[in-house]
Amino acid sequence: MARFVGLPFALTTLFFGALSYGAASAKPHGSKPATTKRPPTAMHTTPVHVPDRPHALPIATPNAGAKPDAKRPDAKAKPPCLRDPIVVMRGTEEDRFSLTRCDGSVAPESTAHLSILARPGSALKPSAPIATLDKVQGAELAPGIKRLDSRLVVRLQQIADHFQKPSASPTKVWVVSGYRPASVGSFHATGRALDFRMDGVTNESLVAFCKTLVDTGCGYYPNSSFIHLDVRDAGAGHVTWIDSSGPGESARYVAIWPPPPMPLAPVVDAMLDKLLPPLPIDEHPADVTSMPKTEANNDDIPMPTPEDLR
Repeated sequence: MARFVGLPFALTTLFFGALSYGAASAKPHGSKPATTKRPPTAMHTTPVHVPDRPHALPIATPNAGAKPDAKRPDAKAKPPCLRDPIVVMRGTEEDRFSLTRCDGSVAPESTAHLSILARPGSALKPSAPIATLDKVQGAELAPGIKRLDSRLVVRLQQIADHFQKPSASPTKVWVVSGYRPASVGSFHATGRALDFRMDGVTNESLVAFCKTLVDTGCGYYPNSSFIHLDVRDAGAGHVTWIDSSGPGESARYVAIWPPPPMPLAPVVDAMLDKLLPPLPIDEHPADVTSMPKTEANNDDIPMPTPEDLR
């Protein structure tokens, strides 16, 4: 009888014990089982429990998706590198501007600046801004004002560089004559010539350096205050001449300057036909007398000897 009484009690104890064990070992629905990892080189290691990690959220970055080379609306273009400006004068007019960029190419608006100063006397100075005139299409910037050949700007920069002085003051150039539409047959009529002088530089020095420029015409006027500079087609080489005429006079070309003594005159006349190249058609400007005098002094030029003419 005692056995039958204790049997139900044992079964009840076993039943509730099983329930307690199941509740302790049960896991929530959807959970992942714990994983263990063993180092690949370990022979005997203790299992390591690696807890589950939450998924990393994406980090927001400013301007995500924007193109790397997109420019801001308020970004300004970098200004070009320009050479030091020079001062160019014509009578009472004066302008200051850069001729070329640092790489030697023509600077923006420089051709327009020089064309206005080299206009003929019959053309009025335009009132429009230089930036507007520079954008005008065609051969003329304004009525009666021809756009000069841009190679004149480059030649003038080369001359300014050669005679540049180590001082804070800019190079000064006086324009005597530029575009002359009535000078038919001359480079002035096509906007490819410039008569000028440079402050502090003798005309003899200007002509001597001008002769080193390729495809360039250089005219020396010893009885005036300027030299002639023109640009020519490729292959023209170096072209130079001496015109001893004065302001308003017809051209009078000579082989040397100053003229030789009288006993040598017949010898020089005989040399002219053999030595002189075809003479240019370039009448002397009549308005040179109004320009300031140059610092050149012809008395400093030595007289040639008979040996020099051989």
